[in-house]
Amino acid sequence: MQFNQLRVFCAVVENKSFSGASEAVHVSQPTVSFQISSLEQELGTQLLDRRGREVTITRSGEVLYRYARRILQLVDEADQAIEQLKGLMRGELTIGASTIPGEYILPGLLAEFKGKYPGIGINLIVGDTRGIVQKVMDNEVEIGLVGTREKNDKLAFESFTTDRLVLITPADSNWLRGETVTLEELTKIPFILRESGSGTRATIKKRLHEAGVKEEDLHVVMTLGSTAAVKKAVESGVGASLISERAIEKEIKLGLIKKVPIKDLELNREFFIVLRRGRSLSPATNALLQFLEGKKG
Repeated sequence: MQFNQLRVFCAVVENKSFSGASEAVHVSQPTVSFQISSLEQELGTQLLDRRGREVTITRSGEVLYRYARRILQLVDEADQAIEQLKGLMRGELTIGASTIPGEYILPGLLAEFKGKYPGIGINLIVGDTRGIVQKVMDNEVEIGLVGTREKNDKLAFESFTTDRLVLITPADSNWLRGETVTLEELTKIPFILRESGSGTRATIKKRLHEAGVKEEDLHVVMTLGSTAAVKKAVESGVGASLISERAIEKEIKLGLIKKVPIKDLELNREFFIVLRRGRSLSPATNALLQFLEGKKG
């Protein structure tokens, strides 16, 4: 097996197509097909199922993919270490983040980091907390920034910064009588939730439970898969929701939604840096961790 074959194979798996892999690794599609065929012949097994334009991975392919990602990561780390010894800092850095840190915290920090290390290419993957944690577990990303901590001996969680969830309603709604809302009133208004893998939803469920309210007590009218979708639904009058205060600054200023305090409900939370225990980190990732240490708050 050659490194180029493994890079092409991983690109096909991750893009789920030969054409997508061709663009990702900057080679022609016939070259991609040749590399995959050569690899399958060498290993004596089929790695990918080809059904028209759709490509799916076989069981043998899944095994190879896990090892290939580790091998390529070590190659990248070796390249970065040599560059670092030469007084340079180059390489590729892939970060995973849940929605709020991925959309509202990291972009500005990564721009500052990029100014300090212009030779490092940065890839930011945004998903829900559960998905990002799984990517760290599977070695698809070296570092994640997520909204909840999990009990897992293979993972290390370190507090990074705090956040606050707030109740938002449509700007012209008359669902609430006063300037604040009680927990009882909260259960009677139409409510929008994030999807089950979301750190925001996990925090809401935990805080409501601590206050004596079950998630099932809410009058849920819609479940949505992103913060942007939740904001748009609230603006459109579908329902109210609990959302990060960081995510609604623009909408509040424009008068598109309104923020309503909740009586007797604590909605502060933390964001965590998550790493896989025992994994050697690339020089680029170590540089980012040192950078983030100075940005905690």
